Amino acid sequence: MERIGIIGLGYVGLPLASAFATAGHSVVGYDIDRQKIETLRAGTAVESPMTIGGPASEHDEREPTYTTNAARLQECDVLITAVPTPLTEAAEPDLSNVRSAGRTIGEHLTAGTTVVLESTVYPGATREEFVPELERASGLVLGEDFDVGYSPERINPGDEHSLRNSVKPVSGHTDTVRSFLMDLYGDIVDELYPAPSIESAEAAKCLENTQRDLNIALINEFAMACHETDSLDYEAVLSVADTKWNFQRYSPGLVEGHCIPIDPYFLINRLEEYGASVSLMREARNVNEFVTDFIVRLTEEAVSEREERAEGDDTGTRIVVCGLSYKPNTADLRSRVKPELFDALRTIGVEPIGYDPHVDQSEAAAVFDLEMWPSIDTGEADGVLVLTAHDELTTLTLDEVVDACQERPIVVDTPRVFDEPTETDVVYRRF
Repeated sequence: MERIGIIGLGYVGLPLASAFATAGHSVVGYDIDRQKIETLRAGTAVESPMTIGGPASEHDEREPTYTTNAARLQECDVLITAVPTPLTEAAEPDLSNVRSAGRTIGEHLTAGTTVVLESTVYPGATREEFVPELERASGLVLGEDFDVGYSPERINPGDEHSLRNSVKPVSGHTDTVRSFLMDLYGDIVDELYPAPSIESAEAAKCLENTQRDLNIALINEFAMACHETDSLDYEAVLSVADTKWNFQRYSPGLVEGHCIPIDPYFLINRLEEYGASVSLMREARNVNEFVTDFIVRLTEEAVSEREERAEGDDTGTRIVVCGLSYKPNTADLRSRVKPELFDALRTIGVEPIGYDPHVDQSEAAAVFDLEMWPSIDTGEADGVLVLTAHDELTTLTLDEVVDACQERPIVVDTPRVFDEPTETDVVYRRF
């Protein structure tokens, strides 16, 4: 069994630490967030939408050692880095966390250690950004004193694709390193794929989500175009197209989370540096980011219609936003577009109020700067805007929603959880 250090105990690192400990390895979990470490040491669950999956082993009694002391990393034979890689305000890859982790590891790196990066990066970043920090801080040399691998996380929060049952690509700077890491990850993952190179694994992680971005953009563009016609409803069209054996169905809506809206930019920026054309990838991003404006337009139309029915009453509109996590039945609040959406709603005179039965109320209030309600009928609202189709929302009827709101309620139903109303008093819009 190996002594393993996990750097970064977030959505990816924490399940890794738990899985390796359960498999019988000695695990040190390191994070700079002191409060998180204290919570983990106290045995209080730190909620993560990333599930580990798979059967428990005879080593269940083993637990990771959690620490903010980077010197503990010196004890480890393998160091796995899982720090976040966001975008800058200019939608360019921000690898500052990766470089910082490289410096921290390098300061405590001992000869013979294997260092693995799991964070999403552009192709070439492991060798060009991560390794130089390791070498500068440690004085050691890759290939002579330590080894490096790359293995991108591939987990889907809220469904059956867990750490154990998702195929995990593994690469190393040599075939020997890759073989060693294949054996190591084999303790916690059922199926592994030996990537031909570090760069191929880095690029594949970005391409996987870029492909989804393109497919969703097509459906988003088509669905928004259907609103300009009198004869086409996108749902009806999809139901027909879905009868063909090779048609892949996607649903329109906001594209959120930490993968699909972000990973394409890692690939786009890198390929453009090489002088390659990536116009299709950029256009897909433009289409999916425009969905925010489209939802604002639907809401604004509904507000205007309600005010006309009220003979010019424009005293302000309070709308309960139902579903703040980006996927149904999860607590994941990572979203670049919802803060923009809520700010845009305020500019048209709509005050959004949050409701989500799956998220931590105080965390959601802080992340999105929203007043949070425990239910849609907590106060007097003028309507609802449904963004995420949680089970608790799909089981509601439109009548129940209408009864919870003021007269002439607005219902903006982006995931189409309700049937269209028969009551003319409801101002209803759907994606």
